[in-house]
Amino acid sequence: MSKRTERWIACLMTGLEEHVDGEIIVKVLERCGRQCQSESFVKKAKKIYQKSESVDDFLDKLGKVYSHLHREGDKVYIIYPKCYCSQVNKIPAGVLSGVYCNCSRGWIKQLFEGVLGRPIEVIREESIINGDAQCRFRIVL
Repeated sequence: MSKRTERWIACLMTGLEEHVDGEIIVKVLERCGRQCQSESFVKKAKKIYQKSESVDDFLDKLGKVYSHLHREGDKVYIIYPKCYCSQVNKIPAGVLSGVYCNCSRGWIKQLFEGVLGRPIEVIREESIINGDAQCRFRIVL
């Protein structure tokens, strides 16, 4: 990605945060993230779910093919050791705010809602964009 595009995205996000209600920004970014989710990955996860005895069994099986899925007790997380978003991962930490990561929330929601057929909640706990060591999203099923 070019430096010009990086500056453009940073300017867009700053402008949105200065002039648009936070809830609307979240909804727009989640919608964008849903578009990034691949249908083939959702289909693959659905097949795993259909062969699973329970949601817990599904999560265990999905975690074997998707290494970013982690379980800590009864909590479920998607944890990334680096930013995988090709739109912003070259932008230095601190230039964008973590609000951008609502895009990733939408990606995760699209996956799990597509598989389970019901709404879920995703909570961003850490973000590399905010300077954290990892991106950490808790999935509330």
